[in-house]
Amino acid sequence: MTNPLLRAALVGAALALSLPASASASSDDAWADFQKEVAARCKAAATEDSGVKTWTVSVSAFGSQGFGMAVLTGKAQGGVPVKYVCAMNKQTNAVEVAGGEPTGWVAR
Repeated sequence: MTNPLLRAALVGAALALSLPASASASSDDAWADFQKEVAARCKAAATEDSGVKTWTVSVSAFGSQGFGMAVLTGKAQGGVPVKYVCAMNKQTNAVEVAGGEPTGWVAR
């Protein structure tokens, strides 16, 4: 096992399994706060971009290593469905959204 990333992941997993339950609960609270922040920032950015004010938001529980992720769906004026994907930088909290146009998503 010469891969340092794999070794670090295994050490991290072993340490996480050895934490007391109270530390785990605190971590759960921190992740819940993180998810709420991603949802709020992503809603604000998508609303600013589209004018849509009511969203259904699905937040990735942990995101990627560098970003919180969310998918937002809503209805624009006239009931036209819109969908956004959102990424929030975990270090800077900067948010970017993409999508919005109903025909802007391509299935491949």
